[in-house]
Amino acid sequence: MTTFCNPIPLPNYPRGRFSIPDDIAFGWVNNGERRDYREAADPSVLWHDGKWYLYASCGMAWQSSDLVSWDYCPMNVYDIGYAPTIMAHGDAFYLTASEAPLFRSDSPLGPWEEVGPLLTPAGEPLPNYLDPMCFSDDDGRVYIYWGLGPPGIYGAELDPDKLNQTITEPAIMFAYNPDHVWERYGEFNENPAVSYVEGSWLFKNGDAYYLTYTAPGTSLSTYAMGTYVSQSALGPYTYQSRNPILRKTSGLVRGPGHGSFVRGPGDTLWVFYTCTRCYNHIFERRIGFDAAGFDDDGNLFATATEVPQLAPGEHAHPEQGNDAGLLPVNLNKLASNSSSAPGRECSYAIDGSMRTWWQAANDDAEPWLSVDSRGLFTVSAVRLIWAEPNLDYRAGIVPGPYRYRVETKVDADDVWDIAVDKSDNDVDMLIDYVTFASRPATFMRLVVVGWPDDLGVGVVDFTVFGKGKYSS
Repeated sequence: MTTFCNPIPLPNYPRGRFSIPDDIAFGWVNNGERRDYREAADPSVLWHDGKWYLYASCGMAWQSSDLVSWDYCPMNVYDIGYAPTIMAHGDAFYLTASEAPLFRSDSPLGPWEEVGPLLTPAGEPLPNYLDPMCFSDDDGRVYIYWGLGPPGIYGAELDPDKLNQTITEPAIMFAYNPDHVWERYGEFNENPAVSYVEGSWLFKNGDAYYLTYTAPGTSLSTYAMGTYVSQSALGPYTYQSRNPILRKTSGLVRGPGHGSFVRGPGDTLWVFYTCTRCYNHIFERRIGFDAAGFDDDGNLFATATEVPQLAPGEHAHPEQGNDAGLLPVNLNKLASNSSSAPGRECSYAIDGSMRTWWQAANDDAEPWLSVDSRGLFTVSAVRLIWAEPNLDYRAGIVPGPYRYRVETKVDADDVWDIAVDKSDNDVDMLIDYVTFASRPATFMRLVVVGWPDDLGVGVVDFTVFGKGKYSS
């Protein structure tokens, strides 16, 4: 059984854009205290020749053959702006982003050459050119969609011979509607006066066009995806009866929005999305993906998950369930540790939250965290999310590989047995998900044996997954 688990364990997570300049207010929080952070968001994904290609805000790109393990593939264009979008058209590939020109390449990974800025029929820059999406239809016509916040989501047709030039005037496909309660701004959708309608993506199924979008704001747990449907690429669009199509307001993976719907092997359908951490900065975000589908009425939908799911090839329809049957067995159980920094107790690593973490004391030479699961379980996977508590690029405190072991035992008096050994790890994995041979366990321990200089040891999440109580 091959599984994946959200958030996606991408190597070499990028530096947050607003932690780079000194003079941008978004880079400062907590009464003037600056906190550096990493982010990857707004995923645009391409399935091409048996491989997945993922392009995200702040750094590009990643490649996978199975949606389980990803390789970082740096390109000659690394960060062209927030919300990059990829399109395959003819024999070429096209890439753009918010307030960025259009780029062209013969390969999904470049090298990329600039085509030029996106223009109206009169040769003027496209208005409110943010969060773009390019779509190549099966009749050879090409369209672009974009917009963030008021007035709404724009659409236009592109000249197939000059793809940075629109041949129709930009038109609003739809706008924020306060009658759609989930679009209202706030953690309780309490503010009908505000909404950031953004992150459009066009997905075609048969003769129907599904223009998906996200609201009300990327830092909120209520961030969610919706869709309008049309029989024409430029509308008119009708609000789907089942909306929002992807929403999750609690847990480790919350606020799923601004992403892409992509068909993969076996005609399976997947949604890739942004999810929020938002501790150090409102744009501190992560990426997840899940199975998507259509209900009996033709409504597009998906469900965001945070426990192991079946990978492509072992995929089930999302209404029937794609769950792998593995559940957290150490969440909110009895924990102990080698040391903890003030206010960063070990229980924070197993509380199912992205906004808390356990942090070892600075002088702890071999930090460990142990959990008593209060029962005998069959365990076979672990997820780790690191906190990087002292991250400070200007001071030279930068990300890098963490080295660790995950150990288990059945009885308190037993000797610890190694389940996962990454003592020699040399890959920067801000998020890690590792499967191992099934074993009985009552106690689980994380032992950290190495980390980047001065970065410190902090664990946002240490989750061990298993099946029921153990039986021989």
